[in-house]
Amino acid sequence: MFTTTLGEAAQFAGRRFVRVALLPSLVFCASLIVVAVLGGERPPRSVLTAWQAQPIEVKALLVAGFLTAVLVVSAFLDSAQLALVRCAEGYWGRFADLSFGRFGRSCHRLRLLRHADGPAHHLYPPRSRLHEVRPTRLGNILKAAELYPQLRYGIDAVLVWPRLFHLLPDGLLGALATARADLSALLVRSLLSCAFAVLGAGYVAAHGGPPELLLFCLWGGVLLAWASYRGALNAAVVHGQHVRVAFDLHRNDLLEALGEERHPGAEAERDRWRRICLFWHRGVPTHHEAPPPERPRTAPELPVGQVGHGFSLTQLTLATAATAGIVAVLTPYG
Repeated sequence: MFTTTLGEAAQFAGRRFVRVALLPSLVFCASLIVVAVLGGERPPRSVLTAWQAQPIEVKALLVAGFLTAVLVVSAFLDSAQLALVRCAEGYWGRFADLSFGRFGRSCHRLRLLRHADGPAHHLYPPRSRLHEVRPTRLGNILKAAELYPQLRYGIDAVLVWPRLFHLLPDGLLGALATARADLSALLVRSLLSCAFAVLGAGYVAAHGGPPELLLFCLWGGVLLAWASYRGALNAAVVHGQHVRVAFDLHRNDLLEALGEERHPGAEAERDRWRRICLFWHRGVPTHHEAPPPERPRTAPELPVGQVGHGFSLTQLTLATAATAGIVAVLTPYG
């Protein structure tokens, strides 16, 4: 069974790699070669004649170099998928976050507050969480899905999701994987389209190619990047809906796996999840009770004792010290 599961995982990973990284890289590299042939200084016919005149060994080396370039680009895109999604969400460096990030957050906060009824709940965080607004539309869609379990059930999605994921049924896991692959593939396509617009238009402009090819590379790449990003927004909405369904339907399965009560009630469930998340995050035991608030401390009073005819101990001490000082001064004259 373990071997079968491993084989299925490998097949799925292979299909995902081909779809998300390999095919877009192949189309990207082939498009750059076509632009280099059409936009170069030599006419395309002479380039084709020179290719046919090459010996078979040179052709094999050139084809191997092309395939190597495709594999290198594919490996880079496959390893950079998480970073690409994070960048599309708006998690940039400090300098970019203070400039472009602040401007993007301000625009989306105004858009969130401008509508009387507010945008759909799956597109933005709620108005009570304006500090959670991200500088990009994709980031706001994914942030709204991340905040959903916390607002509804008191669940920290970042802590609970890796544990809940292994309890989900195969159907929901397949839907999540498909939505995630669609999101990654569309973001990769958008990135490669921008790179094609810059590299292709730059090459044609540097070598004095046809103006039509220059406009085609520039505007074609920009339009394809925009369309791919719009498709990524739809894929992010679908992925967020699957995440909400996973928490709605299967959070009690995780409670049962942890040995907790399956249906504790709304308020009791929120308190239970808060304690579980504190235990996972900081190691606070789930049965820990917060200590009662301490009373404010006041300055201790000096002890006062009654001695003799109503004199306090402090007054008697001061009088004794004064008498001893007078005796010490008058002793040399006695």
